[in-house]
Amino acid sequence: MPPENTTRVAIVEDNQDLLDDVIFSLERAGFTVRGCDRGEALDCLLEDFRPHVVVLDIGLPGEDGLSIAERLRAMQPAPGIVMLTARTSLEDRIEGHTRGADNYLCKPVDMEELVAVVRARARTVMPTASAQWRFFTWQRCLQFPEGQRLELTTAENQLLTAILGNPGQQAGRQVLISALGGNPDDYDIRRLEVTISRLRQKIRAIRPDTNPLRALRNQGYAFVEPVQID
Repeated sequence: MPPENTTRVAIVEDNQDLLDDVIFSLERAGFTVRGCDRGEALDCLLEDFRPHVVVLDIGLPGEDGLSIAERLRAMQPAPGIVMLTARTSLEDRIEGHTRGADNYLCKPVDMEELVAVVRARARTVMPTASAQWRFFTWQRCLQFPEGQRLELTTAENQLLTAILGNPGQQAGRQVLISALGGNPDDYDIRRLEVTISRLRQKIRAIRPDTNPLRALRNQGYAFVEPVQID
């Protein structure tokens, strides 16, 4: 799993030599990069890699890049989309922007220009340094840095209240069991673990590349991202 604070870039290009060159140039510039050669492979990649920017060819085997761009626009949050294609006419560029491209670069492209465009596009889609999680206790809601909101069950809200209300945003199992109204002496610990697991799954359904709720071995759980409590 790439670090949270690095810019993640996915490349979809069926020319293997060009794909290798783009990956090399972007990795050398400090990006975390994954490459593939078609839409189906991108879908598999997105299962565990959520890019901030996608560099996308149009003329791909199977689903074309314009259709892929439209699908990427439906993601929450949507990545920046940089088209990199041999289709150079004005009509092609207009259609690319209409179907979802933020930037439209024509082949052959200068790699320094591509790096600059990807870096600029990443700045528009990545959370700012001040963006952080927010926990609305009375509304039973957890807000992601990008703005999405997750409605919480009563048990999930009680757990987060206990975890975030302690120093270091962490709480031991006995504290969490008590927060759920249980007796630590006879409480089935599996109930706590199931509640935590379901909350993690709900978080990942919105933001698959993150896991802010971490287990403390034989102790309890911690929320490892900065959170503003409202």
